[in-house]
Amino acid sequence: KADGGWKLNGQKIWITNGAEAGVFLVFANTDFSKGYKGITAFLVPCDAPGFKVEFFWWTFNMPTDHAEVTMTDVRVGADAVFGRVDHGLDLAQTFVHENRIRQAASSLGAAQHCIDAAVAYANERTTWNRRLSTNQGIQFPLVELHTEAAMLRQLIRSTAAALDAQHHMEVTHLVSMCNYRANRLACDA
Repeated sequence: KADGGWKLNGQKIWITNGAEAGVFLVFANTDFSKGYKGITAFLVPCDAPGFKVEFFWWTFNMPTDHAEVTMTDVRVGADAVFGRVDHGLDLAQTFVHENRIRQAASSLGAAQHCIDAAVAYANERTTWNRRLSTNQGIQFPLVELHTEAAMLRQLIRSTAAALDAQHHMEVTHLVSMCNYRANRLACDA
């Protein structure tokens, strides 16, 4: 705290749309004695003295830029707090969980498309006057992928329902499980 507001120092990376933003959402530890429970979210104008965009990172999977910034004695007022003081992690988890469950659903959709395409191909392709799909060596992996997709679909749906009910911190592990397995399934399929 400083002069009725806050003084921020540190670095932040991977700020989506950093070149377009006028205000950045910054999560800072405001009470180190509380560990992660001492994190506060701030809305920081990018033209504030001491705020500097150092670099833009580009990624292949997102058509946007990601700013890397440093903050040196950036002063913001008490009104810059977004949410409640020392409750920034709860707020961050809301954003992160919602994005990760959407990513999981998207990866599941990609996996299901690949599985469906593989089944269609196996039914169309013939070898030695038999459809490829009549071979157990083709059937078994497709059944395994279909099974995995069906189970994952239910996990994603139940986790999304829990997120809608505002149980973000209680389902962190489920969101992680959905995201991990859906991305792996997309690659496996």
